[in-house]
Amino acid sequence: MAGEAVVSTGTATSRRRARISLFFLYTATLVMRAAAFMTIAVVTSAKYQESISYLTAGILVSFYPIAELITVMYFGVLCDKVGRKPILIFAHAITAVATFSFSTTNFIYPLFVFTAFYGIGAAAKTSSTLTMIADLATPRNRARLMALFDIVTFLGLAGGYMLGFLLLNFYGVPPVTLFYLQTAAILISVVMVWLFVDETREKSGLAVRGWDALKSVVARKELRDLLPVYIPVIAIYGMVISFLEKIVEEADIIGDPNLMIILVVLGLSLVASMVVNAWLSDRMRKRRPFMLFGLFFFGVLAVLLVQNLDNLSGLVAIWPVVVLVSLGAGAFPPAVLAYLADITKKETSGTAFGIYSLVLGFGFAFGPPMGGVVLETFGLPGFLVLIGAFLTVAGVGAFRLKEQN
Repeated sequence: MAGEAVVSTGTATSRRRARISLFFLYTATLVMRAAAFMTIAVVTSAKYQESISYLTAGILVSFYPIAELITVMYFGVLCDKVGRKPILIFAHAITAVATFSFSTTNFIYPLFVFTAFYGIGAAAKTSSTLTMIADLATPRNRARLMALFDIVTFLGLAGGYMLGFLLLNFYGVPPVTLFYLQTAAILISVVMVWLFVDETREKSGLAVRGWDALKSVVARKELRDLLPVYIPVIAIYGMVISFLEKIVEEADIIGDPNLMIILVVLGLSLVASMVVNAWLSDRMRKRRPFMLFGLFFFGVLAVLLVQNLDNLSGLVAIWPVVVLVSLGAGAFPPAVLAYLADITKKETSGTAFGIYSLVLGFGFAFGPPMGGVVLETFGLPGFLVLIGAFLTVAGVGAFRLKEQN
């Protein structure tokens, strides 16, 4: 395995170059994700779009994954054909263009196009980045490297979304100013990947045919069995991202200092959970138990938070419980990505992670519109039932997976 040669048995220079590449790959990912999700926080806010409804916000956000669905397999195959780095650079560049575009108008219809640009960038980003990490990973550190990707993605998502929310609602920074700052940050990430991230694709005498690579990956039963596990979870992520700000606004808890305490506790606990559970997953060479563990505690966490929206002080009073539940909830993401790498052949890894991104896009595409309909029809109780249904489907799927040796 190329990654094993680079990380474990290569020369000191090659190992150092691999570490430098990974450092800047993760750093650029953090910057890009933070800027992208700050944009989502701004675009779905009443400060940017005064009359936006739950359903409209859900449909707007769904254009991100729809564009991702349409383009992701193309980028996944390109990673195997032309290399990972050109696709990575393109991903960051088009995200910068999309972010700047939001500063030019807040008229609703162009926003769907700009959001689609984000989806194209996400398709290229996920395919190229995860393939690079898989190239440089070994069976002994795969879950940890995937966990680190999840952590920087989560920090970018939560940190960018929260920063955008705070700057917009608490400090009154105009949306246009935020878009300019985000564009500058993403342009810096373009420079990072261009100068400091090395290509990881091995050149061989064999030409990679996109259709053959796709057939080879899809033919694997293990990958097909993973779909009902991951799609429902991604649908939940999409719903949370789409509606969190409006739920908080309607609950009238934006000014409650306990909200910030809860967010910080959740963030730190989830990051710690990913680190610890990824290490245990690698140590035990098991993925399925960590997926099931994470899904169960994610459901417990959802119930705990929704049922206490009007009693944040009570939630703060039992913060050790919140920490323990969050430590369990973070077990799922690194385990499922490590499992995907476990079942993937190196020569088709770009295509495999393209399919992963396809799944990501599919879950985001149908989750927010469905969540929007449920919220407007049945309110938060119905929303909680929908989350529970998705988690049940994912749990049954995870239980049926077979561990890989």
